Amino acid sequence: MVVNSFSFITALLCTFCGVSLAWISGDWSILYTALGFVGGFLSVLAFNRIGRYATAKFTLMLVFCLVMLYYGATFGESTQVHFLGLFLIGVPLLICTPHEKELRWYCLCLILTCLILLETNYYFQVVTPMAMTRDELYIFRWMIMSVVLALNYMVISFYQINISGLVKRLHKRNETLLEKNKLVNDKEAELKAANVKLSAYNEHLEQEVSDRTKDLLASNIAMDDAIQHLKRSNRQLREQDKMLTAQLKQLEEAREELTKARDAAEKANIAKSAFLREISHEIRNPLNAVIGMTYLLLNETDNRNRIPQSVLAYIESISTSGHSLLEIVNNVLELARIEAGKIDQVQPEPFDLREWLRGISTIYQNAAQVKGVAIQLQIDNRLPGIVCGDRLHLTQIANNLLGNAIKFSPENKKITLHVFRREPAHWCIRVSDEGIGIPEDKQRVIFQPFEQADATIHETYGGTGLGLTITRRIVEMMGGTISVRSTPGMGTAFTVTLPLVEEAAMAGMEVAPSPLETQAEYQSFPSETRVLLMEDSEINQLIMERFFSHVGINLHIAGNGEDGLRLARAVHPDIIILDMHMPRMSGREVIVQIRKDPDLKHIPVIAISADAFREQQNEAKAAGVNEYLIKPIEFDRLYNVIDQYIREARQQTPFPLRVIRAS
Repeated sequence: MVVNSFSFITALLCTFCGVSLAWISGDWSILYTALGFVGGFLSVLAFNRIGRYATAKFTLMLVFCLVMLYYGATFGESTQVHFLGLFLIGVPLLICTPHEKELRWYCLCLILTCLILLETNYYFQVVTPMAMTRDELYIFRWMIMSVVLALNYMVISFYQINISGLVKRLHKRNETLLEKNKLVNDKEAELKAANVKLSAYNEHLEQEVSDRTKDLLASNIAMDDAIQHLKRSNRQLREQDKMLTAQLKQLEEAREELTKARDAAEKANIAKSAFLREISHEIRNPLNAVIGMTYLLLNETDNRNRIPQSVLAYIESISTSGHSLLEIVNNVLELARIEAGKIDQVQPEPFDLREWLRGISTIYQNAAQVKGVAIQLQIDNRLPGIVCGDRLHLTQIANNLLGNAIKFSPENKKITLHVFRREPAHWCIRVSDEGIGIPEDKQRVIFQPFEQADATIHETYGGTGLGLTITRRIVEMMGGTISVRSTPGMGTAFTVTLPLVEEAAMAGMEVAPSPLETQAEYQSFPSETRVLLMEDSEINQLIMERFFSHVGINLHIAGNGEDGLRLARAVHPDIIILDMHMPRMSGREVIVQIRKDPDLKHIPVIAISADAFREQQNEAKAAGVNEYLIKPIEFDRLYNVIDQYIREARQQTPFPLRVIRAS
């Protein structure tokens, strides 16, 4: 406020003096120079406007010094312009705060420098002053003296305002101190009253202690009687202790028997897990041959042209049965993992909800068309585009519900996949069909392992009765619920309700990319691509060799781990495909040797194994495997994985020529 006041009033005075001096002297350059100084004073207001307070103060002092230098040099010492320097000495002390000591010294040094330059000019006549008559000189001196007096009056006024404010603050502080002094006196009076009360209370306590001492003496007599009673009770407790010791011995024997039973159960559980791993491995290997052979027969164009339609129908039945058997094996293993408490933890990630739903419905459209059933997808517009969830488990839930709906829906019926929002913070997946329905008394049973609505279901439609059990366990693990509503003969609707985590709650999380899509047809890889297969099964070798021949790759094959390592060092392949169970050297031993070899450690290794347990996959990846594919081989997945690593190695160069259709 002080700086702005000085700047604005001085700008007015400068304008007045410039006009007056120019008119009196007839030299209008004085007016133009005065207007320049006015601009300098007004710039101080602009600096204060944008918060550059220190710059505004220094600029004010600089413009004052320039005014003093200009008029002192132009009009000479007789105008008494140097008196303005005396006014300027008091301005920094007024406008600078106690924290701006450096700025105050800079301003004072600037003023002293200006006065020295002005006196030097007066003495040595460096700049010749303007020639003026005695009357003009007299008028000029009194105009400048008036300006100096006005500015000094402003400084004295602002100092008086500051002193008045200081006096008011001191007066206010004095009043505050008087109030505090009064409060202290009141507290002292209260303390004296409290001291009187404490003295009276002390006398009361002494009397109470005397009374309590008499009561304690009486209690001591009663305690002696109680001690005698306790002694008698102690004898009784020793007798009871003997009885408890005997009972404890019996409990220890029972505990040992329970421990033995628990150990036996754990051994049985370990044996069951080992048996499931072995039986899974033994079933998946022949399934790989069955599914792989039928895949080649159905997808190679030459085969389809030579095989009669009736035989193709048999091959398609074999392929369907193989996939059904694979589904049963997967469900049995999943249930075993759930009962053993080894179900995979929920791993939520952001993903595109509508893209995921369209992918799921597209996959099942083909199976539905074979049976003559239509699938209708309905998506609530209130659902966000991106949600957070475990897409792998969500896909497993949708697969089980859609698979059941297709299985139990007659021809020319409709299945609806409806996904909608349930306020305030839940979303639902509902799969409804127009199938045979479920009686009300059986709707609770269907979620139990190996249970179906009745015995005729298994005879007519097949299945193990594990899909809904697994679905319920996964839904509960994800913090949701599953319910069923059904009318016999009219259809069934399963509704899964899950917590809704929207995009706003996923700050910092990247949206997961879509899973690799099913290829419409495969593209040939570059002819120089080298792939090494380590596989002891001749049937699996034949299937893999046949598949890779159709994508332009001449496969190198080794029947055991030792031969595979020698062949890898000789060929230096682009990719190694490795079976985890081989003679002479297991897959784990082979991958350890590959990662130790400086010439081979950079090569991507894809493990293909019938070991389907998550623990086995994690062990293989910890040993150095890049990808882990489970038998029976999904050739679409195998192709995409190989395509990914080869493209990375060859800097994403596109491959020409499409050669084979996918399943």
